[in-house]
Order: sequence, then C-alpha cells, then structure tokens
Amino acid sequence: MKKLISLILLVSACSAQAQTAEFVNLVPEAYLPKDVNFSLGGAVLFIPKYKGSDEHRVAAYPLFDAQWKNGAFFSAFNGLGYNFSKNASLQYGLRMSLEAARDESRSGKLRGLGDVSTALEPGAFLNYSFNPNYSLMSSLRYGSGVDHNGLQVSLGARATTALNKDHRISASIGANWANSHYAQSYFGVNARQSAASGYAPFTPSAGITDIRVGASWHWTIDTNWSLTTGASISRLSGDAAKSPFVFDKTPVTVFSAASYRF
Repeated sequence: MKKLISLILLVSACSAQAQTAEFVNLVPEAYLPKDVNFSLGGAVLFIPKYKGSDEHRVAAYPLFDAQWKNGAFFSAFNGLGYNFSKNASLQYGLRMSLEAARDESRSGKLRGLGDVSTALEPGAFLNYSFNPNYSLMSSLRYGSGVDHNGLQVSLGARATTALNKDHRISASIGANWANSHYAQSYFGVNARQSAASGYAPFTPSAGITDIRVGASWHWTIDTNWSLTTGASISRLSGDAAKSPFVFDKTPVTVFSAASYRF
C-alpha cells in the first residue's frame, strides 16, 4: 500500500506536463514474476516545444510502473487501467490516460493562442501479438482539448528482435486520427486567437493528424536495472500540417530512460 501511495504522489507531481503513450505496452501475465510488479526510474527527452514547433526543449520526468497479475496496471507510459485478457497474444481493456498541457508561455510562436490544459482521457485499447516479436496495437482516447471533447484513435505495429539475452531492438510505426474538436484545440485559430496572435483564422477538420516511425534499444543491465534509448520522427498530415503555427512538419523526439525493478 505504501508503494502504491508513493506512485500516486508521483503522478500528481508530474501530471501538469506529462503525457502517457498512445499505445498500452504490457508484459503478458504468464511472464510476470510476481503478483505485483513495480519499477521506478527516470527519463530524459528532447522534444518539440509543441506539436508542429521547430523549437525543442529538454524535459526530465520520473518513471513508475506497477502491473498486477490480475490485469490492473498503473504507469507513467500506460496510464491507469485494466487488461481483461488472460491470453498472452491478446490484450484489451479500459484505461485513463493523460494528454499533456500546451502552455502559451512555452514558445513565442504560441503567443495569443492561450493555454490548453492537461486532460484526463478515458479510453480503451486492443493489442494483438502474432508472436513475441510482432504485434499490432490500437487505442481510443477521449477528453482532450480546450473543451475536453477531443477524440483520438491510434493504430500501430511493432517489431522486436533480441540481439542476445541482454539487448534487444524495436521498430514501430503508428498513425493518429483526431476529431475536429481536438484539431481545433491543437492546430486551429479562432477569431479571438487570430486577433491576439496575428495568425489568420483556421478551422481544421477531422482526419489523420500524424504518422510516426520510431526505433529503440533496450539493455537489461542486470536483474534489476535496465536502460532504454530511442528516437521517433513524425509527419504531420492533413489539416494539422496546414496550421499557420506549424513550422516543422517532421518533428523528431529523442529519449533515454533508466528503471529499477523491485
């Protein structure tokens, strides 16, 4: 119980700027060594200041992960949820995730557009693994944006190869679709924002906002410690790419994360 309370406090401390991953990535129940599995660590990221920014920032966040054999999970990447499947090849369930805030003060190019607050998103996920090396992933999230009525649907695939018992590499591809409410909050410019920022009014439609490819290297240092380093590149598409404050349509993210498993 004390460990769980500590994890909840970590979430509260970093939720203002943190964001959970598009896809849920869980260890199948059969491979969990304990009934309750915990890990703690930290991550450093080199990321765009906002979606479509040509400026980057360095951010550091605490990492935490708790996964129970009964299907429950609580994680900085996966969010808070439950996997109903007991099949190692199939994962499906419900979760609560976070969409990070976009602060106007983060970049001069956002001046006049206002803030978009951190959003708590209820949603669902479905993953299918052909074998331990190849899997398909999907997720649905609702509740982001200025009025908290943004909807996102993500589809993706991942391939993993073990180089030896301590090292493995992964490659992934994914696409994100969003409704018009989400698009307006993160890429649109209404009349008030136009007057304050100088950008022309812009009303984006629903559609695919971006396609992303990524690669990572995972090093199991010993029984407890592990290190993961990777990078991804996105391609903004559709109306999202036409936004007047999108200055880089192919943003790059680089990260490195270390964790200790109890």
